[in-house]
Amino acid sequence: MFNDKNNVFYCGLLRVLLSACVIVQVIFFLAAWSGVLPDGAFMQIHADGISAQQMRALAPPQRVAGAMLALPALLTLCYGMLRLARLLDCVRRGAAFERATIGHLRAFAGFTLLSTLLAIIEPPLRTFVLYRVFAGLPARYAIGFSSSELMLVLVCSLFFLVTNLLHEGRRLAEENEGFV
Repeated sequence: MFNDKNNVFYCGLLRVLLSACVIVQVIFFLAAWSGVLPDGAFMQIHADGISAQQMRALAPPQRVAGAMLALPALLTLCYGMLRLARLLDCVRRGAAFERATIGHLRAFAGFTLLSTLLAIIEPPLRTFVLYRVFAGLPARYAIGFSSSELMLVLVCSLFFLVTNLLHEGRRLAEENEGFV
């Protein structure tokens, strides 16, 4: 059993920060695509690859299409955060190396990686839909990676590898228990 009062405290703190992160992400998504921000807003919330002014100029069907294209990345991220919350619950209970905990870590890493990849391909896909489908204009495409996105892809891939190692270690430990 892996249980420590510090772990319980830190898991609770991380859970609160995680909840705040998810709530802020959802609020930013809704604020960016709903168009409810005033023109002179101090904080400009908008999707990647499109300015706040361009978003305000979109017709409602275009705005809905843009939101629908961005929604998979947000939902995938939220599910990854849910799996992280479950992981923290397992650690809080003292089950840090249990099969379920490893599965939650693997799912968190995988869904966060998928969310990042979806967020990278969403702007060019949105460009195609808004220009080609709605306006009938030829669209120019560009896919860009920021160093932060690249680092997140690498870290998530590393976490995914570590979970495979943890799973194998768990399997070997269970196998060795039978020999003793």
